[in-house]
Amino acid sequence: METGLTLDVSFDLAHFKVHTTMKSRASYLIPLPTTVLGFFFSILGKSREEYLKERKNFRAGAKLINVEGISQENAQLLKLKPNNEIRTTEEIMLIFKPKYRFAIWGEKSVIAELYDRIQKFDFEFVPYAGISEFIFSEIENPQLYESYEEKNVINDSYIPQTLLESPTLFENGSAYNYPYIYSGTPKFVIMVRNAELKLKKEIPIINETPLYPPFM
Repeated sequence: METGLTLDVSFDLAHFKVHTTMKSRASYLIPLPTTVLGFFFSILGKSREEYLKERKNFRAGAKLINVEGISQENAQLLKLKPNNEIRTTEEIMLIFKPKYRFAIWGEKSVIAELYDRIQKFDFEFVPYAGISEFIFSEIENPQLYESYEEKNVINDSYIPQTLLESPTLFENGSAYNYPYIYSGTPKFVIMVRNAELKLKKEIPIINETPLYPPFM
């Protein structure tokens, strides 16, 4: 049997590296399903090997609740080699004080253990927002679900570009078209803030948060 879980998580800073960026490190506004699964699996203490083996058995997604700003910063990197120093400048995009709703759907026993660990704050590894220094500042409102809805409209989240029928931007709304890589093939995902996305078909949703396979 399968069940679902959502929780609200806040970070002081976040950076979810866009797959195709190299020297200039852009960030996804909202973490992709693979990142959300990694967040939950770190709480359970699952290894990378377990993550790669088990992720196909779960669905996950995220919804943006709030963000206070987005900044571009330059960092000077220092590479130390014998008798040689190499200095290079790298631009990095940071998400300032974001709050997300994370969702996961899968095996009931695993979801039950997750819920219990979150309630007790018993984390095997500390989950973080893309960079290990960016650990969460607060986790709240964990909720369990025995079933999901199916809808063709979502707000402040993301969809594969191929599912987009039409977007509606509200006041100060914005939309982003990001690339991501699956099996070596580039695809695109639409992410929105203060906006609504209408889909070509219905998808599973719990607590206003979409559920996707690890690779959408």
